Amino acid sequence: MQTADWVAAASLGVSFAALGVAWYAAYKANRNSSVATLVTLNEAYRQAWERFLKQEIDEKARYREFCELMNLIEAGCGIVVEGSLSGMSNKMITIYLNDVLELLKGNEYAKAHIPAMMHSPTTFEYLKAFLKSRPKYLSVTIPPDWYQLSQ
Repeated sequence: MQTADWVAAASLGVSFAALGVAWYAAYKANRNSSVATLVTLNEAYRQAWERFLKQEIDEKARYREFCELMNLIEAGCGIVVEGSLSGMSNKMITIYLNDVLELLKGNEYAKAHIPAMMHSPTTFEYLKAFLKSRPKYLSVTIPPDWYQLSQ
């Protein structure tokens, strides 16, 4: 082998090493951005629940805050359905959304007000897709409600 062949082989090795480093950097960046998104969503949910649950707001303001909360839940569902999060961030937000949606299913305020929010077939499109993507645990004795996907 000539010197040029050795240089070419070494360059190939360096190229593969650089490719490995680039892949690892992208992998870590994806994980880091997922965690940052989770932290941001967590703070947004905390603030939205705090505004909604305030005792000193009138019913019109409470409904407006509930609409905002539902839009935030929709955004979280969209992020999960789209697959934007990875690792523990995806698992944690999925668990949170499952828990919140289970609570809302049995909540009288939610049952009374969410149907009024459904203005078009695309309203809560990602929430519906999130619900559709998870296992069905509903009893056959529960009557259809806003969260069931008969559409």
